[in-house]
Amino acid sequence: MQSPAWHCAVRPLHHLCLAVSLLGTGLALAAEAQPAQEAAAGVGRRAPAPLTGPQVYRQVCIACHAPPGVGGAPPLGSAEAWAPRIAQGVDTLISHALTGFTGKTGVMPRKGERPDLSDAEISSAVRYMVEQAGQ
Repeated sequence: MQSPAWHCAVRPLHHLCLAVSLLGTGLALAAEAQPAQEAAAGVGRRAPAPLTGPQVYRQVCIACHAPPGVGGAPPLGSAEAWAPRIAQGVDTLISHALTGFTGKTGVMPRKGERPDLSDAEISSAVRYMVEQAGQ
């Protein structure tokens, strides 16, 4: 069996090598822990970049708005299904997506059941879907 890389072949130096190896491991663990501690304290933490409309659609909206549409949701790309909704105004659509809405043809859950998304991300997704309807 081959000795591990930290093991020294010269016996008197064995303990020194082992100590240096363990010290190095301890330093590495401390270095790994520091960013986690800083993040917990909010130091040096950047907010993640907001998701784009297409990203929100692919991660959330697709569940109901993928063709042919589920539960009355207008499918992506269907000008016919989106036209009556777009006629209400994009601001109304965004409001429905943000706060939730129950209509004649179905239900739009508040933020698509993703309250962690920002209003801007939801707005971008609605605008993306309207654009895809050719409106």
